[in-house]
Amino acid sequence: MYTASGTSFNPSAQPHNNWLNWRLCILFFLILLFSLTSGCSSVRLVYGHLDWWMDRKINSYLDLEGAQKELLQQRVDDFHRWHRQTQLPRYADFFEQLATEVEDTSQIPERLKRIEKQVDEFWDNSVTMLSDLVLPLIYDLNAQQIDQLEVNIEEEREKSLKKWDRAQRKREKEFRKQTERWLGDLTEEQEEMIDRQVASSTFDPKLRDAQRQLWAATFISTLRKKPAGYQKQLRALVLEPQSLWSEDYQKMHDELRAQATALAQQIATSATTVQRQHLKATLQEYAADFRALANEAE
Repeated sequence: MYTASGTSFNPSAQPHNNWLNWRLCILFFLILLFSLTSGCSSVRLVYGHLDWWMDRKINSYLDLEGAQKELLQQRVDDFHRWHRQTQLPRYADFFEQLATEVEDTSQIPERLKRIEKQVDEFWDNSVTMLSDLVLPLIYDLNAQQIDQLEVNIEEEREKSLKKWDRAQRKREKEFRKQTERWLGDLTEEQEEMIDRQVASSTFDPKLRDAQRQLWAATFISTLRKKPAGYQKQLRALVLEPQSLWSEDYQKMHDELRAQATALAQQIATSATTVQRQHLKATLQEYAADFRALANEAE
């Protein structure tokens, strides 16, 4: 199953919007949970290491010292606890509800819009919470630490750009792989749908790269100069990066959503009885796993 953001069903993941690099901690976690794992044991294993991975990832961007590192660890633990106690039960409810709707093939476009809206809400909740916990550490960075943050962001930008310089065939395989995690074996028709989607994609990595450079420059400049109300400005940049989108980038983003929505409808409509049963079972397994993980916090 696909969301309108252009990836396999991946609650809270918005791969074209991630200009704040440590924000990738949330994205990485959600991708692992909803796309790159299969089966309850894998989900539980990944989630159990979430706090460790997030702490390590954020530290790779922020050159923290002593008490700053201890505070970061505390904030990451706070996020993990909050997410486990408040968000996982919601994910479980959501997946359980989706599982009950799998066999209903009517009103697929409307259902996909509802799913997308809920996905966006999950994403916004996690990003907002992590931002409010971690941004205060960034506000207090000294000049040398800000310089290092700028270097780290630039290095990540370059790596990200290179990742998009891949052969079309590899992208096709990745789309198929993610779809098969939810539906099982694909039909020849569905494989052709995915191939056409990849071949006709309007995504331009250079255009995205230009937006990332603009975002990073604006963020670092604001952090260095610290104008009146700079904390609010930085928070707004993190939570609403689209405020810096160019007209061309906005157009590309809208076209990508439209293309992905069309593919999602085609895949959902063409799903066989066996594929729907596979999807239903997978959703139920994830829901049970989220519920078990949430109960561990009690």
